[in-house]
Amino acid sequence: MFANRAELAVAGILFFVLFIVNANAQNETVNIEGKTLALRECISIALKQNPQAEISRQNLKAAEEKIGEALGGYYPSFKFSSAYTYTAQQSIMPIGPDAYDSRFFLRQPLYDAGGVSALVRSIRHTAAAQDYEVKRVSFDIVLSVKSAYFDVLKKRDLREVSKAALVAAEKRLAQTKELYKEGVAPRSDVIKSEVHVSNARFDVIKAENAFLSAKANLSSAMGQTVTTDFDIVSPDTALLPALPAFKDVLLLAYDLRPELKINRARIESAKASADQAKSGLYPYLSLDASYGWQQGGFSPGDRKWSIGLTVGIPIFEQLTAMAKISQATAGLNGLKATEMQTMRNIELDVRQSWLALKEAMERLDVTKKTLEQAQEDIQVSDGRYKEGLGNILEVIDAQTTLTQAKTNNVVTLYDIAGASAKLDRATGKDTMEDTNK
Repeated sequence: MFANRAELAVAGILFFVLFIVNANAQNETVNIEGKTLALRECISIALKQNPQAEISRQNLKAAEEKIGEALGGYYPSFKFSSAYTYTAQQSIMPIGPDAYDSRFFLRQPLYDAGGVSALVRSIRHTAAAQDYEVKRVSFDIVLSVKSAYFDVLKKRDLREVSKAALVAAEKRLAQTKELYKEGVAPRSDVIKSEVHVSNARFDVIKAENAFLSAKANLSSAMGQTVTTDFDIVSPDTALLPALPAFKDVLLLAYDLRPELKINRARIESAKASADQAKSGLYPYLSLDASYGWQQGGFSPGDRKWSIGLTVGIPIFEQLTAMAKISQATAGLNGLKATEMQTMRNIELDVRQSWLALKEAMERLDVTKKTLEQAQEDIQVSDGRYKEGLGNILEVIDAQTTLTQAKTNNVVTLYDIAGASAKLDRATGKDTMEDTNK
């Protein structure tokens, strides 16, 4: 007795330890505190840590387990029953007041008009649809991480633009004060320069906050806490992709988009469900056997067995079967209509993403030219002011124009990167392969 208790105690401790280890393994997160991450590393972490990815994987596992459950319809069912009956009128009971009835039952389905096979097909197609759903979720996560990643880089560069504008404004303020001391510039120029510096500091504060907010958004996309401190590097590949032909990307989307594959798998599942419903209109056949005993004591005595074929002919059940067939047909027709709507949505998604990339690439040529002109303008205006030929407002306007030109150039550059990522998602392209190269 003591040995049994000791064994149970040891088994309980081992089970508890394994449970804790497994729980820690499930909840283990990737520590990125203080690390510098590349884009591919951010995507890899997100695919492991993002809760949506885990939800889709567990849903796939549940769908796959249902296949085994459906396959059970091919195998025999076995059960054992035992009953006890006590009768007070002992005079009419030759075996006494106590009666025991114990039996084993076995049933093997032989024919069900394809009901089980149709159910298995339906569940297999449902599992295939969930597999494509896992891919769809991973594509969404990749896009979310890419968008957040490029947004962090954009906000970081915009912060540097704001800091550079502040440094330039402070230098100009110092120059204006020197000119004022020499009697070349009026007091109003100093005041205007001081206001310009204050505005530049205000822009730096806003840019810093926008950068931190963008980092928090990226942390969330990777499944990390928003307070995680980390850094990222610019991608090795160029941010200026070539603009593909619209027809090419649209055909690619028809072939690759997981949403279409999900809907087509669901259509096949609905067809199999309709076949399963139709099986209810036909007879079914099974082999039934039993073995048992019935007597005044529980121990086996006079044994009995039986074996035979059971034929079930649905009569009133056909009304239920017809209703199920109608339901399955309606669901199938609805999925076919959904497929058409999905195609229209994909076409719109591809068109909008392609136009966004085209527009951003066209804007880049304009922003580059504007930046060159703004740099030339600030040099001319600054030189005129130092020579006493211009006024401080011309210099401030030129500096503001230069800062805006730099801002527009940075925004456009990362708009191209973001639009390219969205176009990849719209076509259903597996961008992880390109990212890992």
